[in-house]
Amino acid sequence: MAGLQVIQENRNGINIIRIRNPVLLEPQQADEMTQLLSREFESGSLKVVINISNVTRMSSLFFRSFLIAGKKAKERKAVMAFCNVAPTIKTGFDMMGLGAYFTMYPEESVALENLK
Repeated sequence: MAGLQVIQENRNGINIIRIRNPVLLEPQQADEMTQLLSREFESGSLKVVINISNVTRMSSLFFRSFLIAGKKAKERKAVMAFCNVAPTIKTGFDMMGLGAYFTMYPEESVALENLK
């Protein structure tokens, strides 16, 4: 069981979280994601982009993690967006009713430009 693998970068006040795992199925990984994103907003981050270009399969537990973090972001008047979302993952967001809840950008560079 592999833990959550991420690369984090701050670029001009925008925190970028790049998920390296191609498959996100483990409950432990979802818990790690919830903790990671919660810490981002609790520490004062106002703009977070989650790049999931490597992710090809994802458990519905991750949608819960994203929803929890999205609520924390809204409470703090912060923004959480996604980029490089594979069509199968986008379908999951839509099926869970989250497609309209989060902004999704086709590429990381587009997300960074729009969140300046």
